[in-house]
Amino acid sequence: MRKAFTLIELLVVIAIIAILAAILFPVFAQAKVAAKKTQAISNQKQISTSLILYIADYDDQYPRRSGCELNSSINSKLNDGVLRCSSGTGFGHSMTWQTWQKYVMPYIKNVQIFDHPLRIKDATQWSTNGQVLNSFALNLGLVGASVGSAPIIATPWTGGSQTGIPDTASAWILGEFPHTYAAPLAVQSGQPNNQTTYNMAVREYWRAIFLKNAGGCSTTEEVDPVAAPAGGLILGFADGHAKFYQVKKFLAETPTLAEYNPGASFPANLGSNCRNATNAWLYTGGSVVPNLDINYPLWALGQ
Repeated sequence: MRKAFTLIELLVVIAIIAILAAILFPVFAQAKVAAKKTQAISNQKQISTSLILYIADYDDQYPRRSGCELNSSINSKLNDGVLRCSSGTGFGHSMTWQTWQKYVMPYIKNVQIFDHPLRIKDATQWSTNGQVLNSFALNLGLVGASVGSAPIIATPWTGGSQTGIPDTASAWILGEFPHTYAAPLAVQSGQPNNQTTYNMAVREYWRAIFLKNAGGCSTTEEVDPVAAPAGGLILGFADGHAKFYQVKKFLAETPTLAEYNPGASFPANLGSNCRNATNAWLYTGGSVVPNLDINYPLWALGQ
């Protein structure tokens, strides 16, 4: 009576298991990424909806704030009664665009919504400044900003309001980007503190963020998996919905520098490999007003 497998039979079983594992493991990995992407879309939609609730309470105006408010950090560990608005104590109580999550927190009431499940939140920025870096980001080009004690007031050409955007279902307000809190503003050279600002709607700039670097400011055509871990980015739109965009689609719906602002030079000193540095909130785009008549509705242009 046979009581055991032969060596050949065992080897065959092991080989079959190895083949099945090689086939199934990538499938499981893709399913995991897809599930996290779905969660990220849900998070982005909730943030987009909360921004609509915010402007409903503030006369149709997107948030443009600065200053410092004690115990305002979304990281509760930093709300210890010590004012945190300096390099010595950190910037946990700052109200500028780096901590834009504070503006919508009353409508969300859940800090975890701001975390992106496919990205690693910067632990140092969170523990020191209560800021969520390497996750969802605000489009300052349509929202605007206020910076400094004698503040620079940056108001978008749309007026910084939802009703100023021609097609709210096509224009993005929030996106997921690496290494920054917000998409920077573009402004004409030499403007005073009360500035009219524009979207950073320059394809070459975004290529440097989402495509692999080929030396200097040059890029390949290959998507950078660190910048776009799912092969694309999730955008939140001005009407409150959110959806996933492949990187190449996002770039195709973004004007080139020659189309948008022929008076500007590129690249500019915005960080390594011409990518947006963490503190690069403002891009000086030359002396010519960008061309607002070109048809790029993703950027609220041409409508």
